[in-house]
Amino acid sequence: MVSIKRLLPMLAALLIAMMAALAGFSFYVHQEAVKATGAYAPLYLYEHSPYDEIVLEVHYQPDAAPSDAALDGLERMLENYTGKRVEVFKYGDLPEGLVEGRVDDGNASMIGTGIIERYGRSRMGWLGGSIPIYIIYLNAQGPSSNDGEKVVGMSYRADSFIILKNYLDGERLEETVLIHEAGHLLGLEHCEDQGCVMASVLLEKRSWKRGSGGPPVDFCPMHQKELEERRHGLFYITNGRADEF
Repeated sequence: MVSIKRLLPMLAALLIAMMAALAGFSFYVHQEAVKATGAYAPLYLYEHSPYDEIVLEVHYQPDAAPSDAALDGLERMLENYTGKRVEVFKYGDLPEGLVEGRVDDGNASMIGTGIIERYGRSRMGWLGGSIPIYIIYLNAQGPSSNDGEKVVGMSYRADSFIILKNYLDGERLEETVLIHEAGHLLGLEHCEDQGCVMASVLLEKRSWKRGSGGPPVDFCPMHQKELEERRHGLFYITNGRADEF
């Protein structure tokens, strides 16, 4: 019969190994996984995620203030599809002239990460609690889509995206762009359904202006089903790349 005294060193070693593995995983999530769009989707969505609150932290330049109505729409969407509490904080602390030149695939991550490091206030809990989504509003030039239209939103990592406010011409379109980019953070890809918020707004904007009811602010049934399945199932594949809208 093995004595308790002999088991204690083994139990202590096992505990140390488990703590080291947990610390290593947490370090990976905070330092490496954050670099890929959609990588935090299980943390935002999964019903048993250790993160039970999503903090929307919005930073904007003086001439690029967000629409309260558009942010309210994003808040409702996240509460509905994640089942988590959502808090919104706005800070008009980004100076004019912060970005020189154009924001595009080549520099969006550097610009956005630099802004978060300097101005960000919320931090993801090491092992649970609150998890942020950073939204950066800029009045800057952006890239063009294949048909020459301007890109108005860019999700470039797992917890944040950039909105180019100077290209938005209404609160409804702004709400659509916010929900679309947040959809990428939840692991969703673009959709061919013109009535889905994950369709490319810029490719469909002309038809919306012809009186089809304006840009959509909800997901199509296929994406709704996908979000529901991801909420109740931990393992799924995300695209792991930056997305534009």
